Parts: sequence; C-alpha cells; structure tokens
Amino acid sequence: MFKPHLNANEEGHLVIGGVSAVDLAERFGTPLYVMDEQRIRENYQRFYQAFSKRWDNARVWYAYKANSNMAICKLLWDEGCGAEVSSICELKIALKIGVPGEDIIFNGNYKTVPELELAIKNGALINVDNLQELKVINDLSEKIGKEARIGFRVNPDVKAPTHPHIATGLRESKFGFDVESGKALEAYQIASEMERVKVEAIHSHIGSQILDPKPFGEQAEKMMNLVAQIRDEVGVEIGIVDMGGGLGIPYKPDEEALSPDDMAEETTSTMKKIIQEKDLSKPTLVLEPGRSIVADAGMLLGRVGYTKEREKTTDWVAIDAGMNALIRPVLYDAYHHILAANKMNEKTSETYNVAGPLCESGDYLGKERKLPKVERGDLLAVLDVGAYGLAMSSQHTAQPRPAMVLVNSGDVEIVRRREECKDLTRLDKVPEWLE
Repeated sequence: MFKPHLNANEEGHLVIGGVSAVDLAERFGTPLYVMDEQRIRENYQRFYQAFSKRWDNARVWYAYKANSNMAICKLLWDEGCGAEVSSICELKIALKIGVPGEDIIFNGNYKTVPELELAIKNGALINVDNLQELKVINDLSEKIGKEARIGFRVNPDVKAPTHPHIATGLRESKFGFDVESGKALEAYQIASEMERVKVEAIHSHIGSQILDPKPFGEQAEKMMNLVAQIRDEVGVEIGIVDMGGGLGIPYKPDEEALSPDDMAEETTSTMKKIIQEKDLSKPTLVLEPGRSIVADAGMLLGRVGYTKEREKTTDWVAIDAGMNALIRPVLYDAYHHILAANKMNEKTSETYNVAGPLCESGDYLGKERKLPKVERGDLLAVLDVGAYGLAMSSQHTAQPRPAMVLVNSGDVEIVRRREECKDLTRLDKVPEWLE
C-alpha cells in the first residue's frame, strides 16, 4: 500500500483507522472527509522527536490554517502541541480548547485591531509584519495596560522548490521585513526603544510542501546571522527563533519523502554552527508544521454518479465531490492519489479523468488516473486531503460543504456535520422592498 496507515480488508475495501471506507460512506453519506486520529498523533510525535532529540528546548506549534477543526486542534494540544494562528477565529479556537496564550503564536500580514487586542490580552506571541502594525500594537498595549510579546517576521530571501503560490521566503513576497536591505534590523531597533512591547522572537517561513533539506539550512544560517547582528548592533538578545514550517509530504506514489529527521538535522546543525561562531546564547527553537502533521491523515470519499466514454481521448468519471470540496488540484495544479475504495483487489486497467459535479471546466480532482473499471455507484477515495482540503472548501454553485468524521482504531465520530441547504442561506436577508 502506498500509505503505511492504509490497508484493504478481505472484501477488497479500503480501510483507514480500522474502519472500512465503504462502511463510512454508507453510514455517513458522501462526499465525506475522513481523518485518522492515530496517524495525526504519530505524525506529530515523529516531527517533535526529530527536533527535541537534537535541540534541548524545541517547541512545536501546529499551523491551524492547515485544518482548524476543533477536534484536530484538541487532540494535538493533548499531545503538547501549541497553536500557530493567523485569524481571530483560529485564535478563539485555540483559547476555547484550552491552549494558553504562552503557547500561541499569531502570524499574518494583516492583523485587525480586535485580533491584536485579543492576542495581547491573552499573552500570545505576535510576529509583527510591518512597522505600522508595530505602532498599532504599542498603542493598544498602552490602552490595555499590558505589555505585548512580539517578534518580527523577516524575509531571508530563500528560494524554496515549491509552487509559486506557497513560496513565502522570497524578497518579493508580501510577508515580513527584508533582511538584506536592513529593514529587519531597523524594525528591531525601533521596537527596542518602545516602552509597551517586549521583543522576544524572530520568525521566518520560506514556503510550503518542501522536499529538499537544503533550503532549511540556508534559512537557519541567515536567521542566526541576523540574530547575532541584532545582539551586536541593537543590543537585544533573541530568546525564540521561529523557523516556521514547510516540510512537505509525498503526494505521488513515486515521490520521495523528506523525513522530519533530515529537516531537523539540516536546521539544527546549521544553527549550532552559527551559535558557536558568533558566541550566541542557545534560543528556544520553534517550528510551525501543518501539512506534514495532518495531510496524509485525511481522505475524501466520493460516490461515482456517472461515467462518460470519449472517442480518442480519456474517459470521464463524475463523483459527488468537486472543487468545492477540494480546490487544490485546480488552484495549485496539485496531485492527489485516487483509489477505488470498493475495488482495492482489482487491477488498475483503465485510465480516467475524475470530475466533480460543478458547472466549471476546472472542476476535476485528477486527470489521467489509473483505476479499475469504474461503474456507477463505485466509491473513490482521494488521498492526502487532511491539510488545506476542508479548510479551503467553498459553497460554489450552492453546494453544501462535506461532513468530516474522525476514526481511531475502529471508533468513528462526526467532528463536523454536513451542511444543508438551509445553512447556505442562514445569513442571507431579503430587503423589505423585495418582499
């Protein structure tokens, strides 16, 4: 099996978390997101252990943007994983499940006043993205009467081998303070002279879905050299170095994984080298993984409604899950492996394009896919959708968003109910002159 936590039973049905995908679809309907609790816990521990065995004070904060479902965030907090948030709702989710402010980091290039107020009041670490934001934070801290904990997001100009839409460490990116121009150093100088902020951290994130360790080493080198420069020229000791996330996963069967150990070795060995060269104090090392924790723990189940034969081109299969449920294939040209969940023991003898039900030519989940002979009523499973799947779903063409269940060693629980038509119009209002 392509994924070690998946298997097939004697009936030839795909099994995840000890539960048959066919049984899940029959019980809860389709389209259906399925998340494997044990796989999430294993992924987190594998990541955390990779860094903690190489760094005395390593902390992991899960990136809520990957999948902010409360059950997912809660089980990760149970494992000791903090929260990296980028909106007021994500911040409120973290607080609601019991994550204290000291274990929350707030990132983003546009933080509203209510967001900043809530973060300051709860003692979350705010990674500042621009000087205007820094002034707002200082003023709000004065008003609230509580010192704000801050770091700065810096842009180290590291080119990561990933899709342009998820490459965030280049100089032209919208995020952070440019390092080479001196803007990052200037920000630390300005903050050091403010009375209502406490400068604790430095942060960068070079991109997502990275499968090469070298960019992480380059990032660590540039970050630690800047830490030394801040100490020498500004007089501020940085206690928290936040390297962001970025570790990718193998979406394709022939794709090689980058292990958390390889990422950790590249990052920490480089940091240790610069620390020794510059005689720096050893900081707390923070990581913000998202995709590598939850992506392969999730699958999307869709029921085949129709098949369409084409002359001299690839046949089509239409299922009830489309770009409204999973937009990554059309948005990022992303590959997601697709299996016939009820025909795992049959040979992949046919080639299909897999489409959704929306009135969009871009509404597809995969093209040129090898599958067994597909028929109306079959069940397809789209793999590795636990990150940026349901989180990026929509109600395009008035399609309700799918339900999500959590499976764990044979147990199943709904963790997000399926939307109904009434949910789509719940916030709508018809003006009086139209009634």
